[in-house]
Amino acid sequence: MNDLFHRFRLSTRKVMSSPLLLVLFLLANTSAQTPEPNHDPMKARLITSDIPNFWRVFDKARLKDAADLFQHEYIDVGSPGLQAFLQGRIVNGRALAATVALCPRYYAAIRESTLAFDQKPEIKEAIQKSFRRLKEIYPEAIFPDVYFVIGRMNSAGTTAAGKALVIGVEMNARDESTPIDELNSWERAVIGKIEHLPHIVAHELIHIQQRQANPLRETTGKETLLAQALAEGGADFLGEMISGGIINRVQRAYGDEHEQALWTEFSAERNGTDSSHWLYEGDKANGRPADMGYYEGFKICEAFYKRSSDKREAIRRILVISDPDAFLKESGYGETFASGAAGKP
Repeated sequence: MNDLFHRFRLSTRKVMSSPLLLVLFLLANTSAQTPEPNHDPMKARLITSDIPNFWRVFDKARLKDAADLFQHEYIDVGSPGLQAFLQGRIVNGRALAATVALCPRYYAAIRESTLAFDQKPEIKEAIQKSFRRLKEIYPEAIFPDVYFVIGRMNSAGTTAAGKALVIGVEMNARDESTPIDELNSWERAVIGKIEHLPHIVAHELIHIQQRQANPLRETTGKETLLAQALAEGGADFLGEMISGGIINRVQRAYGDEHEQALWTEFSAERNGTDSSHWLYEGDKANGRPADMGYYEGFKICEAFYKRSSDKREAIRRILVISDPDAFLKESGYGETFASGAAGKP
C-alpha cells in the first residue's frame, strides 16, 4: 500500500452497517436456484473469487480513495457470500479500509497464503476430505457452497442463513514470518495458519447440520449459557472429528490445565443467559484465553460421545440437543470432578 495509507485512521465504531436488504435478496435468489439441500459432499463448491478482488483494490488504494475502492470494487461486485459477511463483520468499505490501514503490513504479508487456494490444491482437498468424512458418520448431512473472503479480522466464519458457509481467510493466513506487531492480543491468539483453515470450515459445516437438525431452535439470544456452549462446543467436537485438527490450541491448552476450576465457575453460571464471560468475547477477555465456553461445550460433548455405545446415534444427539440439562446429565461430565477424575470422563 502507499505510505499515505499507513497514516489512514478511521473510527470503525461510528461506521453504520448497511446492505442488509441486498444480502437477503441475494440469499433468496440463491435459495430459489437451489431449493433442495445438497447431500453430496463433492458437489459443494469452494468459491474463492472474492480473494483476488480484494488484492486488486489493496494494490491501488490510496488515502483519498481507499474506502470507495473497497466498497465499489470489492464489496459491491462481491459474491453472495461476501454480501452475507457484511452485517456485523466487514460492515462496508469504510470500515474495511480502516482495519487494513491499522494493520497494513499484516495484510500485505498474507497475500500469498490467501491466494494459495487456487495455487495449492491440498487445501481444498483437505476440506473435501472432511466433507466426505462427515457423510460417513452422519449420512443425513447437507453440504452447502463455501465462500472464502477477506474481512476485518473479527470473524473466522459464519453460516449465511443456513444456506452457505462464509470463511474469513485473513483469520487463518499467517506463517512464522508474518509480522504480528500490529495485532492486538486476541488477534495474536486466534489468528492461525492457512493449513489450519480446513478445521474452521469443518466447525462451520457442523453449525449447518445443527441448524438443519434443529429448525425450531431458539436463536433470540435468550438461550442458557449451557445451550450456547453446547452448540459451539459441539461444532468444535464434531468439526475436529471430521477434520482431524484443533481450531484454538491456546484455548485447549489453558482449558486442560485449568479444567476443574473452569467447570466449577461454568457450572455455577450455566443456567443463566449471560454468556459475556464465556463466548464471543473478542479482545475483552481478562486473565485467560477468550471464549472458554467453547471448551466447556467441547468437553461435555466429548464425555457424552465416549459414554455412548451407539456412536452414530451419539453424533445425531450432539447435533440436536433439545434438552441441554438432560444432555449434560447423560454425559456424566460434572460427575468426573466430584469423583476426583477430572479430565477423564
